[in-house]
Amino acid sequence: MIVFYLFFFLNVDVFALNITRSCDEDPSSNFCLLQKLNSLEQELKTSQSEVQTLKKTVETLQAQDTNCPTVAFRAQLTKDVNNPSAGFHFVFDDVKLNIGNGYNTHHGAFVAPVSGIYFLSFRFTISGGNSGSLIRLVMKINGELVSNTMSAYESHIVADSYTNINHLNAGDDVWIEVNENNYPFVIYGDRATVGPYSVFEGFLITC
Repeated sequence: MIVFYLFFFLNVDVFALNITRSCDEDPSSNFCLLQKLNSLEQELKTSQSEVQTLKKTVETLQAQDTNCPTVAFRAQLTKDVNNPSAGFHFVFDDVKLNIGNGYNTHHGAFVAPVSGIYFLSFRFTISGGNSGSLIRLVMKINGELVSNTMSAYESHIVADSYTNINHLNAGDDVWIEVNENNYPFVIYGDRATVGPYSVFEGFLITC
């Protein structure tokens, strides 16, 4: 019986070897064509699986894009503000960009239309002061101070700016105001020959 099994398996191996050789010599034989057909069928199944995976990925990205709209704003100050006192709320009256209608031109505040991570920035050009002068400009979210810039002890015109990244919930208010001022500083608006001197801007990074 053992001899029979050895004979059987040895002959199976020889048969498989002969088939492989015959496919090399005659690839158009029915057996070889069937092998190719099975191989192509497997490749097709693999490709279909990959296509389905890519389709799901595209659908996920499209859904994310739909749920996360484009939000961006840029507003500039056109007129000089003379000696603003503490608590003065800036209204940037020249709106250059307001995608998503988040910036309120009447109140000077940006109201987040959707929840997400936002990049926010402001820049001011300020007149010179003296050795004891100080003005501090701050960004507030719902009344809470989140960033500030200041000009102090400078006898020449300076440009102060600040940028940050914050998570905002839909409906959160962001504005810029004077935190303190002890000198008759001038916050400059636009200059025709120079461009915007004081700007408030931002955009939604991701939902």
